[in-house]
Amino acid sequence: MNRLCARRLLPFALAASTLALTAGVSSAQPLQGSQLMDDLLACRALDSDAERFACLDRTSAALEAAIDAGSVTVVERERAQQAERDSFGSAVVGTGRFFSSLFDRGGASEGPQVETYDDGVEAVRAADGDIESLRNVPVRSIRADLYDKLVITLENGQVWRQTDQRRIRVPRDLDGVTADIRRGAIGSFFMQLSTSDLQFRASRDE
Repeated sequence: MNRLCARRLLPFALAASTLALTAGVSSAQPLQGSQLMDDLLACRALDSDAERFACLDRTSAALEAAIDAGSVTVVERERAQQAERDSFGSAVVGTGRFFSSLFDRGGASEGPQVETYDDGVEAVRAADGDIESLRNVPVRSIRADLYDKLVITLENGQVWRQTDQRRIRVPRDLDGVTADIRRGAIGSFFMQLSTSDLQFRASRDE
């Protein structure tokens, strides 16, 4: 295989360790990649070097064309997980199930599953794969608004605002303060600070 061919195949050899997402697929369907990616990976099983290189050249060209056309996007797992976490609390329904389906390898689990991120935040997934709560989320700042309701800014920049009438004390020292956030009924969310035993209703501003 000449250097030009090698340079052409390199991005797709790297892409083999990422996930190919086919645009327009329903979030209700489990996503295991795309046929184009499956075809590319299948080339590795060919015994003949000539057949294997020809297969890689053919399938990588098809994948490249699909990416250029916008019908396929290659997404790193870490980025997709971060996007899923960042979408938690947004008005978009079902984003958690969509992202979790990208990496599903065995179907729905029988009960809640806990996934820990690098910063120690824990995502608790329901049996259907959707994130139902985030635990130990680092807090950047907390203030009370004119109505004595809390406004909490998380370390990732998200802003959450208290929506009920509970009186929650603003901690003086924010060092090590974290928040647990869980889904409630009909799109509602509850938050609890590590400095308090009380939960309160909250909604995401940003």
